[in-house]
Amino acid sequence: MKDNVLVEIIVSRNKGKINYKVNCAKNVNSEELAHYLDEIIEGICIWNPEVCAETMKSITGTIQQENKK
Repeated sequence: MKDNVLVEIIVSRNKGKINYKVNCAKNVNSEELAHYLDEIIEGICIWNPEVCAETMKSITGTIQQENKK
C-alpha cells in the first residue's frame, strides 16, 4: 500500500464468485476504520440512492488481516 493510503477496498470477480479485500494502514485503529467505512457507504448512497433502497442486495465475505513485514 502507498504511504498516503489509509483504507483500500478491492472487489473482484473470480470463477463466478465476488471477492472483496480491505487493506488498512497500520496506524488506522478499529474505530477509525468503522468511521471511514460509514462515510464511504454514505457517499455511495448519495451517489446512487438505489443501492441503499429498502430492497437492497447484500454480499458477504471474509476479511483477513494481512501479515505486515
